[in-house]
Amino acid sequence: MALEHNGDVYSCDHFVEPGHLLGSIGDGHLLELVDSPRQRKFGQDKHDTLSRHCLECDVRFACHGGCPKDRFDTTPDGEPGLNHLCAGFKAFFHHVDRPMRTMAALLRPSSLPR
Repeated sequence: MALEHNGDVYSCDHFVEPGHLLGSIGDGHLLELVDSPRQRKFGQDKHDTLSRHCLECDVRFACHGGCPKDRFDTTPDGEPGLNHLCAGFKAFFHHVDRPMRTMAALLRPSSLPR
């Protein structure tokens, strides 16, 4: 979310525009804006607008499709809405997968010395 100097609150710092204005903290409590139906819909739309390519991706658990502002490419199947940074996300998360699993295993309580 983004809070402007005049108290206006927007759904996201990348969408500071009239269509994403939730209200002003001068008119009510910030928690009401955070929990508003419009903000909940904004968050839900991030998932509901994912391409099939993204929904089936093995690294979606980490990137969740990325920011909607970057979803302007086309999937290999021709579906719109692919995140422009997708190839980089995939390369990075595949590269760190094994070291992260190793670290996680080492941090599990059963692997710690007693």
